[in-house]
Amino acid sequence: MNISIIILNYNVKHFTDACLQSVLKAVKKDDNIEIIVADNHSTDGSRDYFQERYPEVTFLWFDKNHGFGKAYNKAVKQAQGAYLLFLNPDTLVSDDLLSQLKNFADKHNDFGIIGGKMIDGTGNFLPESKRGIPTPLVAFSKLTKLHKMLNFKPFNVYYAPHINENKSGKVPVLTGALMFVKKNVFEAVGGFDEQFFMYGEDIDLSYRILQKGYQNYYLPTAKIIHFKGESSRKDANYYKHFLDTTFQFYRKHFRSFSPLEFLMRQFFKLWLSLRLKKSHFINKPVDFQGFYFIGDKKNYSILKTCFTDLKKIDNSSQIALKPAMLIFDTGSLNFSNIINLMETYKNQGIYYRFYFPHNQMLLGSDYKDALGEVKLVES
Repeated sequence: MNISIIILNYNVKHFTDACLQSVLKAVKKDDNIEIIVADNHSTDGSRDYFQERYPEVTFLWFDKNHGFGKAYNKAVKQAQGAYLLFLNPDTLVSDDLLSQLKNFADKHNDFGIIGGKMIDGTGNFLPESKRGIPTPLVAFSKLTKLHKMLNFKPFNVYYAPHINENKSGKVPVLTGALMFVKKNVFEAVGGFDEQFFMYGEDIDLSYRILQKGYQNYYLPTAKIIHFKGESSRKDANYYKHFLDTTFQFYRKHFRSFSPLEFLMRQFFKLWLSLRLKKSHFINKPVDFQGFYFIGDKKNYSILKTCFTDLKKIDNSSQIALKPAMLIFDTGSLNFSNIINLMETYKNQGIYYRFYFPHNQMLLGSDYKDALGEVKLVES
């Protein structure tokens, strides 16, 4: 195998299913590709759900939740590819993702990891697509939004602002939601550090690969949609894990300075208590004025039973009423074109849903910080 695509599933069977559908569209007949789904002992019926659904996919069913790093390491031991592509399950990939990554890799022999451009369910760029080294000060500036007020080094480097979102270039850290890495490089640095159970394993891997003399690259033409999953829920636990991981990473690679860590933790606790009290809001449902569909007539007829005012259109310029829900038929449309359209019409009162006809599922998200939602359509 040339490329091994590895997806980690944990109680998100519908997201993983959608991700697989997009990946299979990106894999061409002559591609030397294998797809591995590693399941971290899901309790949502994932095993029964995927039973015999994807004979072309290798499923690894673990007997416990190993966390991100260890589960990925176990999957890599089964992988045959010279390249590894790690994907989050709550992603949809462009049809040319694999060719974009491989072509760039062939021209940059010094690469360790290549990452891509991620957009959310609203079509907006996700700045975590490229990042800097999260020292405690950098991470703290990001959490408290201090980097927006002090837009200069060392406060503003968390999202690697030296590289424009539409320009390729070297960056220190890439996200585990989309990582393309040489298998021999991954193995040479010892894979993911299994001490990082849920957060930080991608930061740590990126840094160790840099230390080995390789370069990490951000490639904006390698595009994916990344919905927010449970691991992205920004509650108190998220912020605590984020800070713990930052200090864990810093103690491992730099020197520990206990007084600084103590002071920052105390200040952080005070800030967090004020933030959660002040800004704990719920996104309001969108009051849609129009419902539109682009795709196959048969699938339009199915969805018409759920959305009586649904109108079939050929392109987004035909949308008359806003705010509008626009449903893409993923069975007949190209994901690369969908992503480009979303970027073009972002922040213009259009909200997106993705219809998967093989299991009559709608997937979407109306706010950048909202969790992705799944709805099963009854025909």
